[in-house]
Amino acid sequence: MRQFLKILFFFILPITLKSQRVLDEVTINSGRILIPFSEENRNLIIIDSTFLNNSSAKNLSEILQQVIGIDVRRRGNDDIQSDLFIRGGSFDQTLLLINGIKVEDSQTGHHQMNLSVPLDLIDKIEILKGPGSRIFGMNAFNGAVNIITKKNSENGNINLGYGSFKTFQSSASIPINTKKSSHILSSTYRQSDGYRYNTDYNYFNIFYSGIIEMNNSDLQVLFTNSDRKFGANGFYASPEAKDQYEDTNGSLLNFKLTKKRENISMESALYWRRHEDTYIYIRNNPSFYKNDHISHKLGFQNNISIFSDAGITGIGIDLSNTWLSSNNLGERNRFIATIFAEQLINKNRFSFTPGIAFSIYEKPSNDLFKSKLFPGIDIGYKLSDKISLNANIGETFRIPTFTDLYYSDPNNEGNENLDPEKAFTSEVGFKLREKNYDISLSLFRRKSDNLIDYIKAYPNDKWSPQNIKNVITTGVEFNSKLLLKINNISNTLNLGYAFINDDYKNDILSRYSLNSYKHRLILNFDFKLSKSISNYLSYRYGVRESHDENNKSVVDYKISMQRDRWKVTINLNNIFDSKYYETNLIQMPGRNFALGLNIKI
Repeated sequence: MRQFLKILFFFILPITLKSQRVLDEVTINSGRILIPFSEENRNLIIIDSTFLNNSSAKNLSEILQQVIGIDVRRRGNDDIQSDLFIRGGSFDQTLLLINGIKVEDSQTGHHQMNLSVPLDLIDKIEILKGPGSRIFGMNAFNGAVNIITKKNSENGNINLGYGSFKTFQSSASIPINTKKSSHILSSTYRQSDGYRYNTDYNYFNIFYSGIIEMNNSDLQVLFTNSDRKFGANGFYASPEAKDQYEDTNGSLLNFKLTKKRENISMESALYWRRHEDTYIYIRNNPSFYKNDHISHKLGFQNNISIFSDAGITGIGIDLSNTWLSSNNLGERNRFIATIFAEQLINKNRFSFTPGIAFSIYEKPSNDLFKSKLFPGIDIGYKLSDKISLNANIGETFRIPTFTDLYYSDPNNEGNENLDPEKAFTSEVGFKLREKNYDISLSLFRRKSDNLIDYIKAYPNDKWSPQNIKNVITTGVEFNSKLLLKINNISNTLNLGYAFINDDYKNDILSRYSLNSYKHRLILNFDFKLSKSISNYLSYRYGVRESHDENNKSVVDYKISMQRDRWKVTINLNNIFDSKYYETNLIQMPGRNFALGLNIKI
């Protein structure tokens, strides 16, 4: 850490602070009501295109690791396999969306990030922290991440890269624009020998997005397919299982129709998600133990916003059916229907957004239907044009995945008697927005009942999902953003800190939920030496509930040079060669590098 502070002091010493610009006013898509960011009363973070382009991150997992309150636990190099956590929850309690379409996996949350979109195709990322069930339904237990893809592009791009561990990547995107339509077609390929035995991988993604303008409406079509083949040394069973292998293929096809009139906005979407997963315990001997899973999800959702003197009324419906065929989990089916309603009310300096969701779902164990109500409310008060207070409360709910219920292997045993998770969350916050800086502070408390986690009483036992009673999670989050000038060139400094405490009996060994960051510090410094040379420094420090020896600092650095239509980048990752783990005692790569070339066409 001392080395990092010396570097930081060296760069910040010549800084002179000046007023920079008024922060952009953007519209929030992560909800049933479209409202400006300045009117949002929830803990919402927007990662804009500037952050995406300048960051040292090379993929979605690395981008999200630079956000306070987000815990992305990777297995191995790159983002070939990663799990997404928010505020100390599990990866099954976090919802990932692409353009508002839920891409959760009923088999297991391990597969949710398999459909992540390459960074150069993302316009922005909206991160909702806190209870999201009344907005998105079940499984948005602790929050949601909504990826908004680019609608159009003026230029095509060719990207080439090479780095440590014989890592190679290439991608190309082509825009096709007409008077009434915009289209983007892209493909991405990555391969690596891996940073240790049996961590090699091959990745291929194809992506298409098109928007067709019609009378008072737009039709958006999106298709993406991601194929991942990788050695999984110690990824799932235990650190000693060094010969595991996995092959996954995920697809999403979405048709979305948006209609706008004077006082009404309507958005309808029909989508299909497919995922195929092949897991082999011994890579060179598939007959010893092999799992094959294929899942399909067909869904429809419709959202309507009505603008009136009473405020904005949002109503919606979400229908989905999932089919799973597996040689381990069996033949499974799950139907979920949810209706939503919320109302934004502004009165003087106060704003209120009460809302409710009602879900009907199929319980796999007996094919009976159950129902659940999710109420919640957001409250805001403006002390001035720059200072606001906010609070929210809400109930959340998550039904077990098919893996939780039925999976069985030599190291794990499912539990068909699991009850759904539920929680009640409350939060208060403070926001200050000035011309050249932002500050926000949030305090939250979550009381969880029947929390599902894989636990075992003794190291030699099997991992088994159990309902843990009465886990109370409290936390504090601080975020700041400073816009500054160095040599009359615009720069940005982001600093965040989070504290989380789980109150539970500590006589059990937890695999996922109860091993969150107790302390987390993140600093991102985006600065330029000249108009054509950009630098990005990222510092992350974390202390988890367990594995005290893993309290390590990780520093990444990126420098890029822009000349007309081409840009050269150099990434230095983990520059102080820290030995650290993110999950399952899998040691992450040491110091490594990546070279990149981007050409606009």
